[in-house]
Amino acid sequence: MAKGGGKGKSKTDVSARQLLKNQQALCKYCGTKTDVVKVLTPAGRTQMFRKCCVAAGVQAA
Repeated sequence: MAKGGGKGKSKTDVSARQLLKNQQALCKYCGTKTDVVKVLTPAGRTQMFRKCCVAAGVQAA
């Protein structure tokens, strides 16, 4: 007898996985849709910057 059985029920719920993939990612600080920009500082380093928090007034620009 072969493992898996061929036409048995799948262990992964494909519909639930698709629902999670389609959901919008929400910001953990302001709760709105995440909008992240990579900014170059005057020192030459890059920094990730959340535009959604600035729009909501949670973070200073």
